[in-house]
Amino acid sequence: MISVVTKWWCLPGREQEAVAALKDLVQQVKDGEPDTLMYCLHTAEVTGSLPPPTPNEVIFMGAWTSRQAFDDHRTGKIFTDWLEKHLDLFVQNDNRLYVSAEFADRFAGFVRGAAIG
Repeated sequence: MISVVTKWWCLPGREQEAVAALKDLVQQVKDGEPDTLMYCLHTAEVTGSLPPPTPNEVIFMGAWTSRQAFDDHRTGKIFTDWLEKHLDLFVQNDNRLYVSAEFADRFAGFVRGAAIG
């Protein structure tokens, strides 16, 4: 299994539109990518965070059965079609999504059933 934490940034003033589009992406991935084990999106909680994030930050926490499954997600039809349609909602660099990504190898932990959904 491979886990990934990424951050994207919505364009100022387009946060609600971006969140709505991302909810659609989550459903498509859930329905169409069985090797995606976890795909959780969060908006930044500025209060109490150190250092404080920008309010337009989106945090992804995902897990896949393998690095290949992640690569298949990233280059697959669901994600690439979605990104082509919604890229204009997010900060870009050279017409590409500006993103930070950190891969992680989980060595302990759990997800409670109440967290699923």
